[in-house]
Amino acid sequence: MRVSFDVRNADADTLSRPELRPVTMVSADSHVSLPPKMYKDYLDPQYHDSWSDYLADVAIINKVVELTGYPAPADALEIYDKRGVVSAAGEIGYFDPVWRLRQVEAEGIVAEFLHPFGPLGFVPFSDVQNSRCSHELRVAGARAHNRFLTEFCSEAPGRLLGVPLIYPWPDWDAGVADIVRARESGFHAIFPPMMPGTPDDLPALYDPWWDPMWAACQDVGMVVHIHAGFGNPQGSVVEMVRSVFSRTEGGAADTADKEGLAAIDPSLLPKFDPDAESETGGTNSFLSELFETFGERRPLWQLMWGGVFDRFPKLKVAFQEIHADWVPATLEYLDRAHAAEPGSMKLTPSEYWARHCAVGTSLMRYGDVAVRHEVGLNKMMFGSDFPHFEGTWPNTHDWIRTTLGSVPEVEARAILGENAIDFYGLDRALLEKTAKRVSPLPGELFNGQPVDPKLIRHFEFRAGINKPVNFNVDQMNQAFEEDRAGALKALAATTGNSG
Repeated sequence: MRVSFDVRNADADTLSRPELRPVTMVSADSHVSLPPKMYKDYLDPQYHDSWSDYLADVAIINKVVELTGYPAPADALEIYDKRGVVSAAGEIGYFDPVWRLRQVEAEGIVAEFLHPFGPLGFVPFSDVQNSRCSHELRVAGARAHNRFLTEFCSEAPGRLLGVPLIYPWPDWDAGVADIVRARESGFHAIFPPMMPGTPDDLPALYDPWWDPMWAACQDVGMVVHIHAGFGNPQGSVVEMVRSVFSRTEGGAADTADKEGLAAIDPSLLPKFDPDAESETGGTNSFLSELFETFGERRPLWQLMWGGVFDRFPKLKVAFQEIHADWVPATLEYLDRAHAAEPGSMKLTPSEYWARHCAVGTSLMRYGDVAVRHEVGLNKMMFGSDFPHFEGTWPNTHDWIRTTLGSVPEVEARAILGENAIDFYGLDRALLEKTAKRVSPLPGELFNGQPVDPKLIRHFEFRAGINKPVNFNVDQMNQAFEEDRAGALKALAATTGNSG
């Protein structure tokens, strides 16, 4: 006679054995957003006159989404949707919290940090995917999203962890009030504007103009998130799409005199084909290239050389959805630059990183895992990126087996959840209680179970998990010299002031 035993209901002594403790998994990077037309209900009525402009932007950006291969064709679903959750509209969890909890609990995830934008829509007026908008419209859109976000997260406080948008309009008093209100609502991080330092827009992050935000976040214990897409001018994506599809050589002859969507030739859109080689000989998708951009890295040295980390020594900053493989090479570069010309910096760049920073390794690659000790084992955090097409859902366990399968269990636990709990000060008791109910045991996750090679090929195609580190020295030289000069000039303006 075989006796079954549910370790999730075992006593504390039993659960103290690591092999019988579920793996508490926290996603440091996931996404929520309303379908575009639903945002109007959350937007202050005085801004409804601008609604048609937003919907026009949505129509354009939908073509970019198609370029990523979304939605996946039927033959792809046969490989990566074995449980049928994508075809059963699991993506509704993007804006429905009940559906959301159903999906992430099935993946064993107990909590998620929820950023805006994704395949089903983006925030009106404030996102970089919008056409260029006024400061007033940007804050109106941000607050519309935050109203939805607060409502969404109320379904599971302490587990659905919203990252509210903060925009300083009409002044920083209003922005700081939004930060304080967000903390009082139980949130742990903020999402600042994504366009600082772009032409004729907000100042770069080294500018003391931002000091009220840093001070408020330090005072109330809010982490600042720098997310993929940071540093792009608002309107650039929309204008690029309009330009490319209106003027692409070789396009259909009958589109030559048309503009916008009417000029788009469907034959220009790529097909979802994980086995096809690109023009450069690689086998990764256009989508995987989106996470090779450079703008998201620049705040790291801007905050160091601009004296921000010296003025606000308890400030925390997390770099989300931009991998971790670039961090060691970047810190080595910055340490050399500091040694050659230390200026007034109180610590070395590596010391600032250790004191202030962490990185959310969504779309985790082999390269990210390989440098975990150089990055700092306590600095790397897992991200599922739900419900994005390039993320781990609905194959989170297989993705983890593929990338973390050979890592010691204690290190895997740190990356998958322990680091996030510690870095943000999350409710450990709540999350461990939830883990007993939904999370896998180590033996269920790290058991040598083979992963379907076709599925691994999908991971490679969608997110480039096999790509080498991207560190372009010439690009780094140019960006660093520009930022150092700007930061030192801004720092001079703060002489004699304290944060």
